[in-house]
Amino acid sequence: MMATITANLPVFVVIAPLFVAFILPTFAHRLRLVEGLVMAVEALGLLGAGYLASLILLQKGIPVVYSMGGWSAPWGIELMVGNLSAFFLLVVAGVTLPVALFSIDSMSHEVGGPQRISRFYVLYLLLSGALAGMAVTNDLFNVFVLVEVATLSCCGLVSARNHPRAAEAAFNYLILATLGSALILGGIGFLYIVTGHLNMGFASQELSCVWQDYSHVVWIAASFLLVGFGVKSALFPLHVWLPDAHSTAPSPASAILSGLAIKGYLICLIKVLYVVFGNTLMQEYAMHRILVLLGMIAIIAGSLLALAQDELKRRLAFSTVAQVGYVFLGLGLVNTKGLTGTLFHMASHAVIKSSLFLAAGAMISATGKSRISEMAGIGRKMPVTMAVFTISSLGLVGIPLFSGFIGKWYLLLGSLGAGNSLAAVVLIAGSVLCAAYLFPIIRIAYFEPVSVEEDWQDPGMPQKIALILLAAGVVILGIVPGPFLELAGRAAADLLVIQ
Repeated sequence: MMATITANLPVFVVIAPLFVAFILPTFAHRLRLVEGLVMAVEALGLLGAGYLASLILLQKGIPVVYSMGGWSAPWGIELMVGNLSAFFLLVVAGVTLPVALFSIDSMSHEVGGPQRISRFYVLYLLLSGALAGMAVTNDLFNVFVLVEVATLSCCGLVSARNHPRAAEAAFNYLILATLGSALILGGIGFLYIVTGHLNMGFASQELSCVWQDYSHVVWIAASFLLVGFGVKSALFPLHVWLPDAHSTAPSPASAILSGLAIKGYLICLIKVLYVVFGNTLMQEYAMHRILVLLGMIAIIAGSLLALAQDELKRRLAFSTVAQVGYVFLGLGLVNTKGLTGTLFHMASHAVIKSSLFLAAGAMISATGKSRISEMAGIGRKMPVTMAVFTISSLGLVGIPLFSGFIGKWYLLLGSLGAGNSLAAVVLIAGSVLCAAYLFPIIRIAYFEPVSVEEDWQDPGMPQKIALILLAAGVVILGIVPGPFLELAGRAAADLLVIQ
């Protein structure tokens, strides 16, 4: 029985949220049932991801492979849960559950009535399933399909907000995301022409043999994929869609978009670069230098843009641009420490940014104010919400004993190990700038007096539980990173072995 469950879990964690999303509109008039189904499928996803992660740890990284329809690779679509897949599955499930909990009884003021809320949950589950699929797929065309499902779901989540700016932000997102999708499809097409395979493993083997005969085609494919995923993941200066989209979306959508959706595209990029091209070809085409340079620029530019924002959610949105820079920088280091730091930073940022956006949404909902300068004294009125915001801010800056420190420390070690002292300086400067745009929010909230007596309160119990769970994740990952760090380290070692 357990063997059957284990063998089918890779497809179950993808299909379950997609299936529930399909049947959810049937129960749109019964909002409690809809919320219960969403919570149930997310809880099952967390159990499945936890079981797969523990299994991979016990099996010392031996992957669980599932062939769709019984057709083995390269003829069929292959799902594979290894160290990297188990790591990202755990991140997806660990964040989507508390975000879904936060959304209970708190969506009507941002989204509207039960019908609109139900449609929001359909899109939410579609995105959850697509992200789980990105984690486990080992097929290039499957990557494109899942990227498209995620992109359309994200656009729908942005437009779900009952606000005039939402449609404009979603439309801008859709236009630029379509450009990114076209480039990704073109890159995959070029790889298929050269290798004759869509399975990542077989494509990698063939590419290592023939790339010298088609060097220009391979370079074009790499360029298309890098720019395409750069648009999707909001790499500076391809980020122009992100500030409006993330700041306009409903708070749970902002949390999932910044915390997870961008990470899904980055996981796909990691697979393409390290599994298909391999670190040898990356260095042959100097892709590692390009990644480090783009990452350093994004860290500084995103942080400076965040400093200039007075609107709370826009400041957090520009912060995401800077944090994406850390990931690109780490991918270009091409060593175990750097890749371990990159993966752990992705997990840490997913938890931190989700809690920051949810806390920001709770504050904006309670006060009716969106500007940082208008939130004086909110820390005394909303102690739980602001405490979570403070903990998450400390984590994002990289203060020791919080999750952000672990990822940044390994990135720093990776930079020094690669002999790139400039990257190390940029990492430290990025943390200083991060403190410069987050700590003033904490100072205003706690130490500036309220101009008039306001009746601001923390959100309801489900929202407080969700916020506390995410804040606890920031602390736990910082103090006892344990299995997460081990999975990240093993995944980094696996990626570097591929030639």
